[in-house]
Amino acid sequence: MTHAEVTQLMAENMRIIGRLSSRLNPLFEQTTKNSRQQMSVLVRLYLAGKIKLKDFANREVISTANLCSVFRKLESDKLVVRSIDSNDHRDTWYEVTKSGKVLAEKLIDKFMLELEKICKVLPKEDEDALAETVRTMNGILKKMELANA
Repeated sequence: MTHAEVTQLMAENMRIIGRLSSRLNPLFEQTTKNSRQQMSVLVRLYLAGKIKLKDFANREVISTANLCSVFRKLESDKLVVRSIDSNDHRDTWYEVTKSGKVLAEKLIDKFMLELEKICKVLPKEDEDALAETVRTMNGILKKMELANA
């Protein structure tokens, strides 16, 4: 298989996964008064742990200006806390609060339940094949990520 064929398959898989994941987006809005983007950032921050603003923005491919706006709202809702780096006052750290952690875990649990519903339509043999394929794919994608870091 050529690089072009692999690229084409990856692009197609990303589109399919995107369509499937778009079915999960309403979960973020049904759980809280916050926007889907705010809740998505909260969950990703929870998974990342305490992190510098610029590192999180780079990792998530979000402009720092847009991220600051989201973080300000999450901070005002007491879901995120901000601190200034004592060694470099230009750096700002963010992390979820206890209530942010509770909400993030609730969202992750709901996400997993809905994802499980989506997967339940598969016959057992397809589910097993998909699980094995995804395990293999995850290992390869992690190698790609490291090589392109």
